[in-house]
Amino acid sequence: MKITLGKEKILSQSPAGIRDWGPWQFPRIFDGGGIIFLEFHVSADSAKAYGHPRKWLCTADKGETWADCVNGGLLLPCGDLIRPHQEKAIPEKDVCLPEKLGQFESYGFIRNYFDYRDIDPMYRHWYIQRKKPGGDWLVEEISVELPGWTMNTSEGVFPTGYFHHFKLDSEGAVWGLLYKHFIKDGKISPYSASWYLKSTDSGRSFRFVSMVPYAYDSARDPGAAKRYGFGEPDICFLDGNTAFSLHRTTDGTGIGPMYITWTHDGGAKWTDPEYFDDRGVWPQTVRLGNGVVLAGYGRPGLFIRPFHEGAWHERIAVVEPMEYQKDTCSYCALAAIGHDAAMIVYSDFNYPGPDGMPRKSIMMRKIKVDV
Repeated sequence: MKITLGKEKILSQSPAGIRDWGPWQFPRIFDGGGIIFLEFHVSADSAKAYGHPRKWLCTADKGETWADCVNGGLLLPCGDLIRPHQEKAIPEKDVCLPEKLGQFESYGFIRNYFDYRDIDPMYRHWYIQRKKPGGDWLVEEISVELPGWTMNTSEGVFPTGYFHHFKLDSEGAVWGLLYKHFIKDGKISPYSASWYLKSTDSGRSFRFVSMVPYAYDSARDPGAAKRYGFGEPDICFLDGNTAFSLHRTTDGTGIGPMYITWTHDGGAKWTDPEYFDDRGVWPQTVRLGNGVVLAGYGRPGLFIRPFHEGAWHERIAVVEPMEYQKDTCSYCALAAIGHDAAMIVYSDFNYPGPDGMPRKSIMMRKIKVDV
């Protein structure tokens, strides 16, 4: 197998002087069929920024040219486009909250957790955005099944429900991916788990399928017991029943390994988590027509790692690692653009601007995979 990385292309650069964490980061791609949509963050990385506008670009020629757009989404078999919808977080002082079940810390922020069932129903609404063929983008309330779900405060605000990611399986069903502490036997878990929900009605309702509780390898990660848990899961289907999922553990305690789990019954049950690599935030995957799967992840740095004929191959650097969080946010977005090709979109914090000085930049490279 031969993998060739194409030349870097600048899609957007921040104004001069913006070096803070958050803006011009966290790209997400939505495959709209003939159009690929890209959104990325232009605000602070904070719960206070939830629901704030993001920057949108799109391409109709597999990344050769890009144009501004106002929204985008994932194309469903029915012809609709959908995407997650995030409401603005509510000031904590304005919400009447029940008794807390637990308190956990993440990146220096203390978060209080509550039983979802005890939260006022007015704060338990879930939404997506939908565009029917020929129609306008509309916000639509959906039904979500969440046994054992929790909600939390952070930074003085109360975020409401929001899907982090949608993926399609081989049969066209929509999978909603979440991560959160859960309740079992009346007690809250000490760690966050990866959650998997599935919609067979084009995103109008999601039923709970399974979750993967945090488990760790203390020999490879001596500080594992102090971590937040699993986060930012991705899922990649190899056929109707077989899929794998990657799980982040990097948190405020430091760089953590990424774990992998497998399902052979369509997501109902998962294998025990196993060590995948020594790092990995926001893992993203794409399966090409030639059977190769590409996984993108990093921090520090950004890498792609191919899976082919039942085996994982060595990772390949897209952004070389530098000082922690000074090179890239290590979030990436992947989309297939041919039988043997994909694009990867990512952030580069040090790409020169027109003045020659480093700018926070959203970049793209094409990936050619020959087998």
